[in-house]
Amino acid sequence: MGWKHSCFSRCHLQLRERLRLQHRCVYSANGGAPAYSSLLTDAENKTSTTLEGKHAWNDVDFLRQKINQETVIRLSLVKNVQALVSDVNLMKKSITTSEMTISALQQTIETLNIRVDSLEEENKRLKESSVDYQESIHDLETTLETVNVSVNSLNENLNTSQEQNDEKRQDIVNKTNRVLEDIKVEVRYLSVTLFDFKDHTATKDEINNKKLLDIERVFNTSFEELQAGNLDVKRQFNEIKDNVHGLEEVILEYQKAMTENLTTTIADVDTQIRKSEYERLKLSAAVSSLEAFRLNMTKSSCDKNINTAFSAGISTNDDNWTGSTLVFPDVIYSEGKGYDSNTGVFTAPTEGTYLFYISIQSAFQKYSHFDVVFNGSTKVQSLAWYDSGSTIRIHQTGTNLVILYLTVGDRVWVKRAGGVGYYSNDKHVCTFSGIRLY
Repeated sequence: MGWKHSCFSRCHLQLRERLRLQHRCVYSANGGAPAYSSLLTDAENKTSTTLEGKHAWNDVDFLRQKINQETVIRLSLVKNVQALVSDVNLMKKSITTSEMTISALQQTIETLNIRVDSLEEENKRLKESSVDYQESIHDLETTLETVNVSVNSLNENLNTSQEQNDEKRQDIVNKTNRVLEDIKVEVRYLSVTLFDFKDHTATKDEINNKKLLDIERVFNTSFEELQAGNLDVKRQFNEIKDNVHGLEEVILEYQKAMTENLTTTIADVDTQIRKSEYERLKLSAAVSSLEAFRLNMTKSSCDKNINTAFSAGISTNDDNWTGSTLVFPDVIYSEGKGYDSNTGVFTAPTEGTYLFYISIQSAFQKYSHFDVVFNGSTKVQSLAWYDSGSTIRIHQTGTNLVILYLTVGDRVWVKRAGGVGYYSNDKHVCTFSGIRLY
């Protein structure tokens, strides 16, 4: 902008110098009398009547117009320079915004990388925790088995003690019964003896009565001792029974506590295992995705040597067809798969550069427009135009060719863009072909 301003300034000075010289000429032509006029207006000196003066004033008007044009041009250039400066400022702001966006994206990528690292460390820690929990579970199972063995041993000891107590009690009862039987036999014997000797002397009666009293006293004493022994045995049995019952309650409480602790521990371990399994599955899914991506990339690089080509046509005529996708059902040639004769769509099986060609003949005295569509976007169009009324019997053929770069899964097909119908026969006048170049 500075150099332009300096150029304009020099031009303006030159024009002023020329005006000053012409003014001198006019002054001389008027005999030394100055001719007063404005350089920027149309005013004239009424005293100037010579021919030379008129020419001078025409030059002044011309110069005035040039100066005005120069001023307009300068103003226009100034506006254009200001607009350019504004555009440059906008571009700088846009570049600054883009740099900030790129920086934010880089920070996001770094954050994601840090998060992935933390997830990997967390997964490793969870795996170690899972191993520790499995060892704890194994130890708890071993302890539980030991407790079960101890409980079984206590039950066996309890059963053994109960059987021994039952045997002792039965032995005491048997002994008591035998003593009672002996006493009863002796009493019967003594009774018989007493009855036999009753009629004898009174002395013998007294002796017998004394013996009978002694026997009764001995019997009563023995019976009381047996009852006391039986009560003692019953008391011992009840104590043993109470001890066994208390032991059973202690065992039940211990089993209940152990069961609750094991249930809580197993639930916690299951929760940790499920979390660890969930994290492992997420990481496995990520690894599987990366592995699938790697395999796809490997397959894509390997598939570059696979040839892909097809050529399909239409063997019937349809003068009034107004559909959307034109299907070429007759496959003339196919290699490497990709073209679907049912839908008319070619799906790229491998990545590469492809060439596609269409040839469509219009219906009789009609026009047709057909597009080669790539993933929904029209790339080229074939045109068979007819505008001659009904005086000429004619079919027009529209053809076109396009080269496209396709990735795996990209789709290409032929779509009607205008017109009605098409003409074809068993020689396949209408065709759609494609081939992978490299």
